[in-house]
Amino acid sequence: MSQYRNIFIDLDDTIWDFTANSHIALEVMYCDLDIAKIYPDYVAFSTAYYAKNSELWALYHHGRIDKDFLIVERYAHLLREIGYNDPDNALASRMNQYYLDTLALQTQLVPHAIELLDYLKEKGYNLYIISNGFIEVQHRKLHSAGIAHYFERMVLSDEIGINKPDRRLFDYALQVTDSLAEETLIIGDNYDADILGAMHAGWGQIYFDRYHRGITAEEPQYTVHSLDEVRLVL
Repeated sequence: MSQYRNIFIDLDDTIWDFTANSHIALEVMYCDLDIAKIYPDYVAFSTAYYAKNSELWALYHHGRIDKDFLIVERYAHLLREIGYNDPDNALASRMNQYYLDTLALQTQLVPHAIELLDYLKEKGYNLYIISNGFIEVQHRKLHSAGIAHYFERMVLSDEIGINKPDRRLFDYALQVTDSLAEETLIIGDNYDADILGAMHAGWGQIYFDRYHRGITAEEPQYTVHSLDEVRLVL
């Protein structure tokens, strides 16, 4: 085994295929709530949604907006843009809840996720999830996908109101799992939130650059482009 004993894994788009599952959930919500009556072009709707959602999540990661604003604004913005009057954001809130409930039921994993989890368990690592995702859906995702049993604990930013890449969340994760920074490593797909955050907290890092986005600052300790490459490191 390497010097590491504790492996924290980001959930969304690291092992649970958020991109694929989100596409399913968004289209189901669009159809079931008959959003076509308001926004008739689904391609335009989804394109606008993902652009706004990405923008809002970047702000959320750095504490510039809160969760309540994010989850409503990503839909409220679309409705405003098309000229729909939504008093008290009633429809936007309904869209968000339907989307999250549907999302939590999806099961698609990133390729090689199960093989990696089996390998890490067999090697004797302590496995944890660390995520900025919302507490009301993250646990449900693990159970829907059948992977909850691999992990000893999930550490969520919602627990303390502090998001990755803030070092305080990484220090909190060490505290609640009785781990030491020098024995702890993260596997994550978000260079800013996962890799820089862990780096500044003294953790090891494996950057899962699945889509070849590259880096914008310090070089990660390790970079992989597929989860099956992680076994070459650990």
